[in-house]
Amino acid sequence: MKDEAFINELLQKGSKAKEKVIIEFSGMSLNQLNWQASSTSWSIAQCLDHLIRSHSIYFTNLQKISRGEYKMNFWNKYSPFTKLCGRLLKERMQEEVKKKMKAPGKIQPSSNFDPGIIEQYHKNLDIFLQFILNCNNIDIDKTILTSPTIPIVTYSLRDAFYFLLTHEHRHINQAVNVKMDKEFPKSTSF
Repeated sequence: MKDEAFINELLQKGSKAKEKVIIEFSGMSLNQLNWQASSTSWSIAQCLDHLIRSHSIYFTNLQKISRGEYKMNFWNKYSPFTKLCGRLLKERMQEEVKKKMKAPGKIQPSSNFDPGIIEQYHKNLDIFLQFILNCNNIDIDKTILTSPTIPIVTYSLRDAFYFLLTHEHRHINQAVNVKMDKEFPKSTSF
């Protein structure tokens, strides 16, 4: 079904993510953006890069959907797992981490960044939010996507938008936690 209220809610959630990144991370030094509490934890820049990668792998399909050119394949149309997969992803991708998950290879972040990562994140998020807005007249429940990272997994466009924006806040919260670490470099020098 077309759901303008849901789309507007998503856009607001995306705007809040953008504002939080500006408030929390603008003006940080390269050292601060790349600092990691341990070799197995992500830096602020890695959290943002992961979000950029997470959005970007959907852009080709979102562009086709917004242009009316998207064609669902047989699996999209007849997968018996679509509702289950959507529900599971929505449950797992909560803002507050209940259980850590390993990011699939396609969306694993890089390791060192320049201060432009924040601007890259904002540009990418703007593109993603524009795609969401472009889907205002799309039946987001009957449009089914195949996961770009796990080809057997299918879910509705509604579920994808929901868990991607919840995922957004999950990793922004993770980046804020990096900043709050007692060992986090306080100096803004490079």
